[in-house]
Amino acid sequence: MCDAAIGLQAETLTGQSPLSEVNTSGAEIPDLERFFKKRRRDESVVKTAKTLLVHGMTPGKVALLLRLDPDFIAELAKTWNPRFRRVSHANQYTAKRMARMYYESGALLATICRDLQLPLYTVVAHLKAEGVTEQQMADRMPENDDPLLVAYHETVARKQATPKRRSPRLHY
Repeated sequence: MCDAAIGLQAETLTGQSPLSEVNTSGAEIPDLERFFKKRRRDESVVKTAKTLLVHGMTPGKVALLLRLDPDFIAELAKTWNPRFRRVSHANQYTAKRMARMYYESGALLATICRDLQLPLYTVVAHLKAEGVTEQQMADRMPENDDPLLVAYHETVARKQATPKRRSPRLHY
């Protein structure tokens, strides 16, 4: 035991790392750079990394889960166009149903907007179409200084200011 410790200490003093080429079991350590580059070329792994980044996972956690180079994931998180980083839902019908399910479960309107990535005006319109009145929604509205409510009031004012368009008449 002491001889092994003295041997390791002597090797480190001579400048050679005891773990540089061979680990303690005698097998060669794999080249991690080559491993990372090989995994980085796999399109499915990169697509999974982008999906995890869209869903809000940190770049460090994505790198650990997918066994990718942390520098590559950090660069991907910076350079990948954030404008298109949204979880898109299939259609308006599913968004309307999801908003109704959230509302029935007791969620606040701000939570529904955040999770569905929709503006407050759209969520309120979906809930009105489902039969929920404004008085029932008043308790779950965000606070007055919340940016969601400010944008909601601006949208309502804009929609009320423009008159409804009529279809063109063919015959007078």
